[in-house]
Amino acid sequence: MQRLTRGFGVAGIVLLFFAAGAAADEVHLQNGNRLSGTIVGLSEGKLALETDFAGRISIDWGRVERIQTEAPIEVVLVDGTREKGTAAPGAASGRMELRLTPTTAAPLDLARVAAINPPAEPEVRFNGRINVGLNKAGGNTDTQAAHADAELIARSINHRVSTGAAYNRASKDNRKTEENMVGRLKHDYFLTPKLYWYTSGLAEKDEFKEIRLRATIGPGLGYQLFEGESLNLAVEAGPSYVTTRFDSGGSEDSASGRWAVRFDRFFFAKLFQYYFTNEGFVSASDASDVFMFTRTGLRFPIREGFSLNAGFEWDWDNQPAEDTDKSDYRYILALGYGF
Repeated sequence: MQRLTRGFGVAGIVLLFFAAGAAADEVHLQNGNRLSGTIVGLSEGKLALETDFAGRISIDWGRVERIQTEAPIEVVLVDGTREKGTAAPGAASGRMELRLTPTTAAPLDLARVAAINPPAEPEVRFNGRINVGLNKAGGNTDTQAAHADAELIARSINHRVSTGAAYNRASKDNRKTEENMVGRLKHDYFLTPKLYWYTSGLAEKDEFKEIRLRATIGPGLGYQLFEGESLNLAVEAGPSYVTTRFDSGGSEDSASGRWAVRFDRFFFAKLFQYYFTNEGFVSASDASDVFMFTRTGLRFPIREGFSLNAGFEWDWDNQPAEDTDKSDYRYILALGYGF
């Protein structure tokens, strides 16, 4: 009898050992399927699950009905809140209980979860770009053109500071036909992961527009629809103060409205990147007093951050200085470096 009892005891221990070894996280899908493995993380709407039968698989977070984990996970909500605990199914579909301690749990909607086990990131991330283009043609007509622009962006969880500048110069038969420069500085404060409050400033000088200095400054609201390595899209609008000093000695000052759109996206496994930016100002006292800057083109990555760029720039001023054109445009071929 003692041997039989000892046999059942050993068998129980073995079963418990294998049961513990077989414990795994569970992902229940809306179509009724259940997957088991180890939840690695959630980012950009995709849940990574490490399985024994198929290795690491990616699951659309929108198709997940509930999850359950054996080990604690770190959860980041759409408002930036972070919590850590083990996950258990919630009282209803699309919800979960995050057990923060053995006696406390936080009910969460899966739709509010932005990330799980996010990778460690530096407090401030930097990225930027420098482009330089030169063109010279000889023969019956001697033409030269030079272009340079640069941008630097510092990004933390709630703040983004961007600064940039551009310079263009051209000549024909040793006579200067273009020279202008523009500088920008902007600070964004993110109220939510998408919505931000900005303060933006711009300074422009253009000899052939007879603009000695045009400066703008103002606050506004922006919305970051997408932000990532492959796709970015943001829209902005707000009031702005514009002051312009002309070479002739005259000046103009006005309260204006500002709008801006910024978009870029890689295509065909990063074969090339399309970009488009547009920033414009309209006077509050005269709707026909409009000026704007448009930049668009393609970037073709070469290697190690270098790229070949083909771009088009269009500047429009509906009320230019006397004897100057409303529209200025240029085609840009440049070598770029991004980091």
